[in-house]
Amino acid sequence: MSFASFLSGLWLGYSLAVPPGPMNALIAAWALRSFRHGFAVGAGAMSADFILMLITVLLYAALKNLGNSVFLPFSLAGGIFFLYLAYKIGRSRAPSKREANGGSPLRGYFLGLSLGLVNPYQIGWWLTAGLSSIHNFGVEWAAGLFLAILTWIVAFPAAVRAGWELNSKATWLAIKIFSVTTLSAFGLFFLIRVIYGVLG
Repeated sequence: MSFASFLSGLWLGYSLAVPPGPMNALIAAWALRSFRHGFAVGAGAMSADFILMLITVLLYAALKNLGNSVFLPFSLAGGIFFLYLAYKIGRSRAPSKREANGGSPLRGYFLGLSLGLVNPYQIGWWLTAGLSSIHNFGVEWAAGLFLAILTWIVAFPAAVRAGWELNSKATWLAIKIFSVTTLSAFGLFFLIRVIYGVLG
């Protein structure tokens, strides 16, 4: 189950890191200045995810002895949250290029960190989908998740710097298909778990 949990986290990590949104728009904008600037923003966002994960693990440790039924509301919320993200991504349009207004890579790091810590999507994800994923897949899942995020915050700024956005239409379509399919699959998985938990 450990390797399966790792692969599950890896798969989910890409589906969460890749979709265009406020954080990736910020990474892209800063990456137009330099690779280091774009990576610094991504590293700040990943640090925020790590802090939120630690809070989630502590919450899980406090709740796990209360029985599986206590996790049903979290699984329900997580499933709905995944489906909501899939819906929003499916309806969204490709982001436009935006130039960053200067600043040091360290400033970019703290910008990504602060945005991650106050971003209701990230906070909501960890308290719903993150908590239910740790419960269903184990802590090994987090290793796969963070490996996916790390490779993305390296690859995405490098791709922007290499002129990746010149093929934006095809890339945008691929990102949409991958993200909507993956998030919908996880959303349905959690909702089915809730149904089995209630009926069982």
